[in-house]
Amino acid sequence: MLMYVYLAILAFVVVLVTVNLYRKKNNIWFQIDAGIVLVTLLLRLFLIK
Repeated sequence: MLMYVYLAILAFVVVLVTVNLYRKKNNIWFQIDAGIVLVTLLLRLFLIK
């Protein structure tokens, strides 16, 4: 049960990072940073360690 809560919170953070990634189109460094964060969060969401 606790794992599903963890995965739900993680999915919510992935959605927020993705929205922020497309919102800040003028700053390439922000997009690179958000992309790196997004990759690590997706790996955790799919339970790949």
